[in-house]
Amino acid sequence: MKQLWMCLAVSMALSACDAPVLDTRAPAADATPPVSTASDFAMRAEPVAEGVYAIITPARDFPNPENKGWNSNSSFVITHEGVLVVDTGSSAAVGASLAGTIRGVTAQPIRWIVNTHGHGDHWLGSAALAGPKTEVIAGSKVRNRIRDELAYWVDLFDKMTNGATGKDAKAVLPTTVIDSRSTRNFGGVAVTFIPSGDSHSPGDLLVWLPEKKVLISGDVVYTDRAPVTFDGRVAQWIKFLREIEGLGVQKLIPGHGRVGDAADITRQREYFEMVWNAVEKGFEAGQADFEILPTIKAQAAKYRDSYPDLDKQIGRTVSHVYLQVEEIAF
Repeated sequence: MKQLWMCLAVSMALSACDAPVLDTRAPAADATPPVSTASDFAMRAEPVAEGVYAIITPARDFPNPENKGWNSNSSFVITHEGVLVVDTGSSAAVGASLAGTIRGVTAQPIRWIVNTHGHGDHWLGSAALAGPKTEVIAGSKVRNRIRDELAYWVDLFDKMTNGATGKDAKAVLPTTVIDSRSTRNFGGVAVTFIPSGDSHSPGDLLVWLPEKKVLISGDVVYTDRAPVTFDGRVAQWIKFLREIEGLGVQKLIPGHGRVGDAADITRQREYFEMVWNAVEKGFEAGQADFEILPTIKAQAAKYRDSYPDLDKQIGRTVSHVYLQVEEIAF
């Protein structure tokens, strides 16, 4: 997994290197961009349901110098006893901006944090929000990744953003582990935790607010960005998306993309089914992944309006699915 993220980072860096001329002059004293601060992010709390807010990043890509690492969504739920925050961003500065945005809506203390999954852009900001008594909730696999992978994610995002995310992020270990579906009351608000079966990544945990019909999906569902599959199990992902289609979702807060609804879940499931079926058919015919790709690109044309970055992601997804189809076959 780490190697895949690093490959993505390297490919992004290489794509930016258009100029063939090497400048050997000593860099100016201010050539290195400064580390971001909370004021660099124009966050807004978007009401989704009573007491439920989404904080949606305008970025639709991996952490980079332009978005300064703020590439993932966060959300929060105001209860009678405090605030429940879901995902905290990719750096100390993003977390601090998130904390300030929440304080602009409510004076209630942040009592609970949920880490939906183990990718660092969703948990590196936690130290800016967590106090000594804050309960932090995640799956056991996610807890292990937060324990073991702090330096990896900090260094990776520092490179990907040219230093904007900095080195100040601290790991906040989850204090409560949830690995099976369960419902709990948080200050008068019912919250159901739904593990995805490692659909998008090991230990995914979705947050379902049944009384409000709001699903906070982490990266299990994307809206206006093509889903990223490098750490996922796509056959399980399809099965799980079909399962959550039955929840009766009215509002969806994804890990990446705008606030959506149940139609976004169905669209993603149909997209994955199209890719899986085409790869399986091509594999059975003895084709390699690159030979199947043109057919899938043609079939995927109807998804380009929904996923503007589809052409950037589709080749990677086909390769990932091909390996999983091959694994099942053997």
